[in-house]
Amino acid sequence: MAGLARPATPRQVTASWLTQALQASGVIEPHIEVGSVRHEPLGGGTGVFGTLARLVVDYTEPNSGPTSMVLKIPTTAPENKAVGLALGLYVREGQFLKLMADRTPVNSVGCYYNDMDVEAGEFVLLLEEIRDLEVGQQTAGASVAQLEIALRELAKFHAAWWKNPELAQMDWLPRNDSPANLVVVPDIMRNAMVVVERDWTDVIGREAVELGKRLAGQFDTIIKRTGEVAHTMCHGDARLENMFFNADASRMKFIDFQLVIHASPAQDVAYLMGSSCDNDTWDQHGSRLLKLYHDALTTAGVTDYTWDQFWYEFKLNSLWAVAAPASMVGTFDVGDENGKILARKWMERGWYIPMATGAHDVL
Repeated sequence: MAGLARPATPRQVTASWLTQALQASGVIEPHIEVGSVRHEPLGGGTGVFGTLARLVVDYTEPNSGPTSMVLKIPTTAPENKAVGLALGLYVREGQFLKLMADRTPVNSVGCYYNDMDVEAGEFVLLLEEIRDLEVGQQTAGASVAQLEIALRELAKFHAAWWKNPELAQMDWLPRNDSPANLVVVPDIMRNAMVVVERDWTDVIGREAVELGKRLAGQFDTIIKRTGEVAHTMCHGDARLENMFFNADASRMKFIDFQLVIHASPAQDVAYLMGSSCDNDTWDQHGSRLLKLYHDALTTAGVTDYTWDQFWYEFKLNSLWAVAAPASMVGTFDVGDENGKILARKWMERGWYIPMATGAHDVL
């Protein structure tokens, strides 16, 4: 909405501001106003690139609009925000919710208001508060049922955009081998490996550290190779904390599209496993779960993607995926105690997958 300032902190979201925002997007009628808004912390301080708050809302007329919603604005951590801007994370989420969500046949979080200024590095989203499902607990690790439904839903997501020529025309939707990634990510990985070797060898093992050092020396090549197998649009941050489930994991919903990307579907699958699948679960169910995903992708209409190609791309992307936990511990402020636990679990799982699959043979 022209003239409506974007809040830099949750406290700047006043009743007047919220009234104008919800009226502008048609969520409430022009004669309805927000009578009061209460701000509550949300996210446990683990958000790397965004600040979240729950807004509890009363209106001048009861039952006139959503009584709770989630505010999402850029992080206040300068280093994290600089990386988020360089990688286009804020514009990706805004554009996905504006242009792509309704065309993607999976359940994703609803959006009430979506405004950004790319040049100014500002954005604001007002999102549905998901109240009938529970967020996945990444620190605890995914259940087998959660992994199964997540993989089936990701297959639908990927099949919907399979080799769609529109993707290459979207200048806001990068591939892994985008100029920004090639400039930023290899240095992040190289610098992170210094911290990983110094502080994490006892956690992930010497062999994994040696693989990481070898990988860091050619990470620009890995980026280019993963970009060359971009077949579809991917969620890009497909981990348990960006998924909500009901009690028996028969329903789910995706959130957080800051890392949506034009990539191999194996990128989402490798990222999910490396971030959210405990090592024991991988040992017992990993092969079956990968076949479940590939079968679901075929059932959804993708018939030109063989198992051998998927397996190669999975191993390649399991190498790419270690950049996430490595950079988390080596570059970013991980936040509170929950963030520290999350970082440790991600390191344990993320480095286990390429070791367990022998991914070094695709280097």
